[in-house]
Amino acid sequence: MKTLLEQHPGPVGTVLFYESTGKLLALSERYNIKPSPALFREMEQMLGPDTVKVR
Repeated sequence: MKTLLEQHPGPVGTVLFYESTGKLLALSERYNIKPSPALFREMEQMLGPDTVKVR
């Protein structure tokens, strides 16, 4: 995941939500991204369908 995020640098911060614990983890600015459908598809291939949300 780190490599994937680094390949799509941009202005938007990335936050991970762990469903099992209900915890949020804000990643460092190093992992800010430029949102795109291609990036979200790659993330969902790693994490599973309907796991990527934009807010």
